[in-house]
Amino acid sequence: MGKAARRHRQARSQGPGSPPGQRPGVAAGRDGDPRSRGQAAIGRLVRGNPPGNVSLAGAYALGYGVLGLAQQDGGEPGWYPDLDPLDTLFLGTVWPGQMRDGYEFGNARTAWLAALRDTVYWEGIERFAREVITASEEHDLPVDDGELMLVLAGRLEAAGLDQRKLPGRLLPGALLAGSRVAVGGPPAGLVLPEPPPDAAEQAARLWAGTQVPVEHDGTAADALREGLGMLARAGIDVRGEAAAMLPALYAALVAAGDEELTEAGERSVAWAVGLPADSPLIPAADVLLAAPERGLSPDATLGHLFAIPAFSAPVRPQDRGWHSWPGTELPALAFDLGYRQVVTLDSKIVRVDPDAGAALESQLRRFEDKFGRPPGPGDPIFFDPASDEPRPLAAAGMETATVAMLEAAGISPAWIYAYQHTGGLLPGPDGTFATGRDRAEWEEAVSRYTRLHQPGEPPDHQAETRRLRGALTGMTLQMAADDPGYGASLAARLAQDSAPAGSDTVMLGEFLHGAAAHLQRELDARPGVRAAACEYARAWAGAELAAKLRGPALPPAGDPAAGAALLAAAVAITQDQTA
Repeated sequence: MGKAARRHRQARSQGPGSPPGQRPGVAAGRDGDPRSRGQAAIGRLVRGNPPGNVSLAGAYALGYGVLGLAQQDGGEPGWYPDLDPLDTLFLGTVWPGQMRDGYEFGNARTAWLAALRDTVYWEGIERFAREVITASEEHDLPVDDGELMLVLAGRLEAAGLDQRKLPGRLLPGALLAGSRVAVGGPPAGLVLPEPPPDAAEQAARLWAGTQVPVEHDGTAADALREGLGMLARAGIDVRGEAAAMLPALYAALVAAGDEELTEAGERSVAWAVGLPADSPLIPAADVLLAAPERGLSPDATLGHLFAIPAFSAPVRPQDRGWHSWPGTELPALAFDLGYRQVVTLDSKIVRVDPDAGAALESQLRRFEDKFGRPPGPGDPIFFDPASDEPRPLAAAGMETATVAMLEAAGISPAWIYAYQHTGGLLPGPDGTFATGRDRAEWEEAVSRYTRLHQPGEPPDHQAETRRLRGALTGMTLQMAADDPGYGASLAARLAQDSAPAGSDTVMLGEFLHGAAAHLQRELDARPGVRAAACEYARAWAGAELAAKLRGPALPPAGDPAAGAALLAAAVAITQDQTA
């Protein structure tokens, strides 16, 4: 957080309302340019939106003004530089109220946004997020850059975000009054659940498990076991006081790999206080928050935890997220709206859909198979396979491998040239790009190659996309053959109807169903391949899927298992052909 704040402070060093250095895509100093429109809009919106009686656009203008005044007065809280436009809007809804720190701010903002989702005002929040991302792409500026935040103000009235005032009951002070976030944790009179009769035995098993550095199974109980073991190996006395238990749970369940262990204490409290209002994990979090204040021993604390069913159940993905600081909600909302990436001053945040997530998990397993341990902070996930120590795969090596793949797939030289001269851009399997700017850069490179080397003969985008999709499908089938975990994940996704249109899973399913007749003929003609397909199916999804492949005909298109069965057949056939 400290490094991020310094970067943001440097980027806004001249103040939100004053022009930083020359920025690409934003003109300055002329009436009607984006900066001038933004400055004029700020003035109008502030005058028309007194605190407590604000529209969404007015709240943003107030928040923007608060940031500027704090910076000019030298009284800027250390977390202000981490605010993005959505945070700034929220800041305007609470002003002149104050937040103790960035943790309280982040939790209150997240809770307020969650409460707005069921109101007619949520559409305005989504429109605001769209304006932010669109402005960022049009001006080639990070969403939290001071220049972009000024330009954004000039777009909000035209977007209709000053037409409706937020009613007082929906402002954070009223909407969150009495909530867990407003109180800052469990209620003062919290009654802890009675420990079960076998609490001592369960606690003994958990403590014994801390001696084994094994990754947790997704439950809070096992995550606590892993986290306590981590802290103990770091020299912390986890058996002495209950204060180490919440940081232990956070470290194993929530913390990112590059987080400092010294930050786990305050971050764990913020995470526990900021859990979603419907989280089944709240009773367990409340026990861990209350235990140090009540002087409970770790064993006594465990006894109360074992009385909570959710403590021994798998933790929901949304309860493992970090939302207790500025900057967390805009990217998540942008991804919900279908955007593929959000560029901030710190990084480019790319949406990881289930397909990409499964591929990353597969790569993590490759790392552990190679080096005998999971990757740690600073370890490269994509590593040099020829090295005995984790070393990043050289960029030149990655480019060489990708070019070889494209050439083998018969991709046109113009596309390969564009890949090499745009920093590695390629269209997705559906032919689209993450941003319009990426598409424009790609098309310019393709046109440049065409003018120089094949004038009048531009490549057929649709044909090249089909070739690229075929190459990526081949890579997917190979990954499923090499990694049973990836194969199981892919088979499960093919059996679901929830994959979005254009996703890798949907396109793979279309390919497999289109090739069903060919796959059936190959299985009929090659009994050995059918046997191999049954083994893949058994390893990925169990005996029931394997039984479907032993029958004379593959499952029909309406069968939920059809996609997974076709996948097993395709993998077996391609592996037999390359043997």
